[in-house]
Amino acid sequence: MKTRLFTVLGIAALTFTAASAQIKVATESGDLSIRFMGRTNFDLGVQLGAPDSLSNTNGVQMNDTRLGVQATFDEKYSAKIEICYASSKISFRDLWIGYKLNDNNSIQVGHFFMPYGAKILGLGYKFVEDASIDFALCPSRKIGAALFHTSDNFNFTAGVFSDGTLDNGAQLKQGWTLSGKAIVRPIINDRTVLHFGAAPMFTHSPNDPSFTFKVPTPMMTEGNGIGKVSSGYNYNYGRYEVEALFITGRFYSEFHYMGVNANTPGDENFKINGFYGQASFLVIGDQAKYNKKTGLAAAPAPKSLEVLARVSRSNIQEDLHMTDVTIGANYFINKNLNFKLNFIHSKSTADIAGAEDQKYNWLQGRLQFSF
Repeated sequence: MKTRLFTVLGIAALTFTAASAQIKVATESGDLSIRFMGRTNFDLGVQLGAPDSLSNTNGVQMNDTRLGVQATFDEKYSAKIEICYASSKISFRDLWIGYKLNDNNSIQVGHFFMPYGAKILGLGYKFVEDASIDFALCPSRKIGAALFHTSDNFNFTAGVFSDGTLDNGAQLKQGWTLSGKAIVRPIINDRTVLHFGAAPMFTHSPNDPSFTFKVPTPMMTEGNGIGKVSSGYNYNYGRYEVEALFITGRFYSEFHYMGVNANTPGDENFKINGFYGQASFLVIGDQAKYNKKTGLAAAPAPKSLEVLARVSRSNIQEDLHMTDVTIGANYFINKNLNFKLNFIHSKSTADIAGAEDQKYNWLQGRLQFSF
């Protein structure tokens, strides 16, 4: 029944999209406005000279299709519901209610991303997949409440979240996370943006003191690659992130350094840290764009061609390091359709006697439709 309903909604949404680039419905009085949204990805992955352990990573998939609605009502209220079909399952993603305090401040309650990392935009943030260290440390959506402040020169977000997600929200014995992020923009105008940011996070999890972080290669199929799994046992751990972003004209660049520290009882402290830096240039197009609300780069105008590169480094404890380099191109066919092509070279280095470096190469493509 759920699959049938999802299919009907998908056909209806795509039909409406064919008639309009942005689907909005509003009452005559204007007290309720609803916007329909959705996306689907067609992905291709080709392994180039990887070891036999990764011999089955070639293929195509359509593994992330989403439909949702965002509503504004009674002037100050907003809400969002997003449904995802991935890995043969239907689940909720964003599910929240917001209240606008004034032009610069709002509050939000529900299931959404904490203010950390770049996953708030998803889809690898300019690339086909996320940077390895961002994938490892950026938490998933959680149930919580947050305060948002946005002005020309400053962003501030602070929130408290539970361990609960929409998948396990019935479990009432939960821990909690305090999370915040501050961004300052000393320069912002139509052509140039310079911003600096910091995001601390503290988690107390008495219910399940074990934690696991995966550091995969940025490839199409989650779970494959040279990523290792590290775990420990504790009740408290902290994450941190510092970042810088610069845009001027056709050029964009961004750098993030992030990590996690945990005091593991009876053992050495548990640590993962790393960084990623990425940059792009519009070969065709007039201006790289910036989203002041999210504090992240935005997609350029239709018909733009963007070339880009990224370097990511992950340090797992002191004996395992992974570095991947990605180069690619994005072509924005129109407002609703774009194509990404990435080449990835990844290397794993273990500081263990007798261990050899492992090197991997992939070619990835993604055709994405969104509205």
